[in-house]
Amino acid sequence: MTTQSTRTFVAALIGVALLRLVAAIPVIADVLAYIDGIFAQAGYAGISTLKLVEVAITAAAILLYQKAAQWIGDRWPKIEVYLLGSAARPHYEPRYGDR
Repeated sequence: MTTQSTRTFVAALIGVALLRLVAAIPVIADVLAYIDGIFAQAGYAGISTLKLVEVAITAAAILLYQKAAQWIGDRWPKIEVYLLGSAARPHYEPRYGDR
């Protein structure tokens, strides 16, 4: 597995796990169900709006975790390997540009 793949997988895995733990809190589950009810009353019952909201929040949680882990890794590089599975950050060369 490449460095990029490892870091993305670990961030996604932990981000989703943290989100599942937070979503298990009854108050948050009630808020999500309430939002779904609002969309259903507005006539969007054919679309699982609750799932769309969950997908957007999951993506945000993954991004937030990855950015937080990188921020911590900037200050304490040895911790980044535990947070993202690798301390090596991928770098990309421009496809088109001055060489």
